[in-house]
Amino acid sequence: MIRSDAARNRAKVLQAAEAVLDEQGLSARMDEIARRAGVGVGTLYRHFATKEALYQAIVTARVDQLLDEAARLRATATPATAFFTFFTRIVADAARQRTLTDALRGAGIDVKANHTGQQAAMRAAIDELLRAAQAAGAVRADVELPDVLALLRGASLAAETGDYPARALAVLIDGLRGPG
Repeated sequence: MIRSDAARNRAKVLQAAEAVLDEQGLSARMDEIARRAGVGVGTLYRHFATKEALYQAIVTARVDQLLDEAARLRATATPATAFFTFFTRIVADAARQRTLTDALRGAGIDVKANHTGQQAAMRAAIDELLRAAQAAGAVRADVELPDVLALLRGASLAAETGDYPARALAVLIDGLRGPG
C-alpha cells in the first residue's frame, strides 16, 4: 500500500510531466518535471527510475482516464451521447498520445505489450457503449466492434498526423448513426 503523501507526489509528478511533455516534447528534462511538480529530483526518481518509465506511467494514466470516462458516460449519458462522445474523445486524445508512444518506441518499449490488460478493458468498454447505442437505435445494427476499432484506428492515426479536419470526424460519425 502506497502512503498518501507518496501517492500525492506521484500524481503531482504525472500531472507536471504531462504538461512539460506537451510543451517541450521529448526534450523535456526530469529536473524541470520535478520543479513543476514541486518535488525534489530524488522523489521523481524514486517513483520513476527512468524517463521511459515516467512516459509509460503517463500512457497508463491516460488510458485509465479514458476508461473512467467510459464508465461515467455509461452511467450519466444517453447511449447515443455516451458512444459518440467517447468515440470523439479517443480520436482527440490520439494526437496528445503520439509524443509519448513515439518516445516509448524509441526507447525500445512496446506500448501495447505493456498494456494488454488495459487494451482488453478498452475493447470491452467500447463494445459495451456500442451495444447500448445499437439497442437504442443510435448506431447502425450492422456495425460490429472490429468495424468501430478499425474506424477509431484510422481516425486516430489521421488525428496524430494533424491531417484530420473536424468535418471528417462528423462524416465518419454520421456513417455510424442508426435510423433512430
